[in-house]
Amino acid sequence: MRRTPTLALTLCLLLMAPAFVLIAQDPMPQETPPAAAGARPGFTPPSNDPQPYEKVITKDAKTKSGLFKVHQVKDKFYYEIPKSELGKEYLWVTQIARTTLGVGYGGQALGRRVVRWEMGDNNKIYLRNINYSVVADPKLPIAQAVEASNNDTILMAFNVAAWGPNNETAVIEVGRLFTTDIFEFSARQRLNATTMDPTRSFIERISPYPQNIEAEASQTYTRIAPPAGAPQAPGNPFTGAGINPGSATVVVHFSMVKLPENPMMPRLFDERVGYFSINNFDYGRDEHRAQQRTYITRWRLEKKDPNAEMSEPVKPIVYYIDAATPVKWRPFMIKGVEKWQKAFEAAGFKNAIIAKMAPTKKEDPDFSPEDARYSVIRWLPSTIENASGPHVSDPRTGEILESDIQFYHNIMNLQRSWYFLQAGALDKRVQKLPMPDDLMGTLIEYVAAHEVGHTLGFQHNMKASSNYPQDKVRDRNWVHKMGHTPTLMDYSRFNYVAQPED
Repeated sequence: MRRTPTLALTLCLLLMAPAFVLIAQDPMPQETPPAAAGARPGFTPPSNDPQPYEKVITKDAKTKSGLFKVHQVKDKFYYEIPKSELGKEYLWVTQIARTTLGVGYGGQALGRRVVRWEMGDNNKIYLRNINYSVVADPKLPIAQAVEASNNDTILMAFNVAAWGPNNETAVIEVGRLFTTDIFEFSARQRLNATTMDPTRSFIERISPYPQNIEAEASQTYTRIAPPAGAPQAPGNPFTGAGINPGSATVVVHFSMVKLPENPMMPRLFDERVGYFSINNFDYGRDEHRAQQRTYITRWRLEKKDPNAEMSEPVKPIVYYIDAATPVKWRPFMIKGVEKWQKAFEAAGFKNAIIAKMAPTKKEDPDFSPEDARYSVIRWLPSTIENASGPHVSDPRTGEILESDIQFYHNIMNLQRSWYFLQAGALDKRVQKLPMPDDLMGTLIEYVAAHEVGHTLGFQHNMKASSNYPQDKVRDRNWVHKMGHTPTLMDYSRFNYVAQPED
């Protein structure tokens, strides 16, 4: 006879009932959401919602006005960005202002780029990097494809901390912009460092002006020693086998300068004239291919009186001589700069290029040689036997906006050695060392004029000296009138072709 399972099943259900009751009465404990990365126990993340203006910019705030208002509230810095400035383009220039002993020198450039502040959704402000390497007329259909393939990179996103009066300004806290390791602004690669420590980094100052904002921050990095025998990278004293591993604190200077709202008319590059240049690919041309457009870099000089044959410029080119320059060499520096005045006079400009001493702290406490508004000739405590003359230009047009000539201290040793070897047979002043100051000053004057040439946009012209016949270079009257080479942008610094009997 077959047994029915009814009784057994009933007993099982009765035994299990308490468990079902317990499950129904005691809900499962809810899973605790994971803490935000880096959050402390019990830490409540700050709200992304803007706060009342007076709660953020308190009565204790120290406020400076300029392109943006800059507020300091205790150890926090805020930018108050007018909505009218959102979407405008700025040149961002980064330099090392001061450095740890054995870690290069102040005045070294880190980079430059065009940036734009932009309003985002959900009370966000974005700082974007703008690239002009690929362009097209925005009125043409292909401009849509160019824009889609050249999306502007977001360098950093900021929460709007508060809206200003009448919602006409956005207030953002900018500490992270200067005290965290943003690749595009970082000194890490330049210093051959592995990491930056935000806990040992802080903002020293932020100063706004009508067309620019200047900021400085102390940043601390950890450096590693390169492999034994590693060479120094050309032009970078922060690399090579001799660097000191360990911590290095550098003061980095950040300049944000408003680009001209009325861009200069660019000038096409002509390969027959040795100008530095910028280029882009223009997809809006009529040619049956993307056309590379190359523009020279040049200063914007406009006559005060357009009808005058000779006129002063609306805005002259001014070079400031760094206060660190040894006193006895300063007059020669100034002469080297102003040697170019004759060339500008031939083009119809009077006093187009001027040199003057940088103001002292007493004369102008806000002056900084790193300020991107000023062109400065800097004297650097370096054993490098060289000088350099880079310049900063508007990537849209090639307009030179400023330059910083770097004189390394041991350039004097190089000049002395070259002159002794190449002209020692002709000039008795160098036949007995030490070389007299008036001669060394003349050599420094030449270097200054040469480097100024680079900052005016001129490349080297190594073929120039070949245009003068040897007999002319030995002709005293010819040389006094024409010089021993057509341009000082050649490397034929001295007339070593001439002989004692000449």
